[in-house]
Amino acid sequence: MDPAAPPPSPLPHRPPRISAAQRRALLAQVRADCPNAPGVYRMLGPAGTVLYVGQSRALRTRLLSYFRAKGRRNKAAKILRHAHAITWERLPTPFGALLHELRLIKQHRPLFNRALVTDDWPRAYVAVTGGAVPGVRVVRQSDHPGAVALYGPFRRVAQLRDAVRALAEATGVRDCTVEGLALGRPVRRSHAACLRHAIGNCAGPCIGGGEPASYHAGVAELRAFLEGRTAAPLARVTAAMHEAAATLAFERAGALKGRVVLLAWLRERVRHFTANVDRLTFQYRAPAADGGAHVYLVRRGTVRADCPAPRTPEEAAAFAALVARVYHPEEPAGAELAPHALDEFALVASWFRRKPEERGHAVPAGTAWTADGGVGG
Repeated sequence: MDPAAPPPSPLPHRPPRISAAQRRALLAQVRADCPNAPGVYRMLGPAGTVLYVGQSRALRTRLLSYFRAKGRRNKAAKILRHAHAITWERLPTPFGALLHELRLIKQHRPLFNRALVTDDWPRAYVAVTGGAVPGVRVVRQSDHPGAVALYGPFRRVAQLRDAVRALAEATGVRDCTVEGLALGRPVRRSHAACLRHAIGNCAGPCIGGGEPASYHAGVAELRAFLEGRTAAPLARVTAAMHEAAATLAFERAGALKGRVVLLAWLRERVRHFTANVDRLTFQYRAPAADGGAHVYLVRRGTVRADCPAPRTPEEAAAFAALVARVYHPEEPAGAELAPHALDEFALVASWFRRKPEERGHAVPAGTAWTADGGVGG
């Protein structure tokens, strides 16, 4: 089984099913009260627990589709069978609905939501774990509980796994999952030795090896590489490759060349990701369902604030003050994204990648707005 794959969701605490009368009451409620506008909805259990969060640009149409769903394996039918109540919240734009859905899922972690972000391509992250002996590993979840730093997302998961192994070998940082380690202290374990330690690619904390200062220096170098601040691991492996070739150790040179290719690919992806983060800073004036506009203040790929486009001089002044708070002071280019912001970055980047026409509604971060909702100087 792939250790980086997400665990299955067996739904261990499935709530009781609703009756036919409860189902008819929910259907009548949706037909009578739900607007056909952008928004989010929640399916609730008998005690008000959030079972599922969804979003739609047409709430009423989407919720009515649940009542037409048939079959034991149909996801919508399965959710509705356990929904004792349905609530919804209208949002000004489809983008706002997507954003609010993501934040609610992260807040409630509903039983029937299998992932924090639904996207059209597989992805994984590089996680640096905490503890006395930090490690590095590839994970699928952006909320991995052991991560103190997270980098990505990356698309080519198999290649990423090989590249992270090459980076771990170049820096001496462990990529195993052994817990409760301590540098320089004996560790009771079932295996007699660590292969990576034996060939000089790991400090060997799993067998009590390593000095704290040198090991943590390797961790710092690994993080600097993943943040695009150094190319030292790549340079070191490249130098070793040339040295092996010069001494006619062609087999070793070939193996090192493979690591060089992987590390170069990872460095390029890190630089590309950092550039995308820095580039996603702007105001997004999204057309709203009521015919007006709603402005999202995006900074380094995350929405820091949003409000209706100003329509009066007072609103324009308040908006200018909000812009000043969101975009000042400047954040340094290439700064690390907080782990909790990665899902939102993925959502924002995916929105503008899938809907290039929406880029026409983006304006520079410092753009002023006139009192009538137009763009100022």
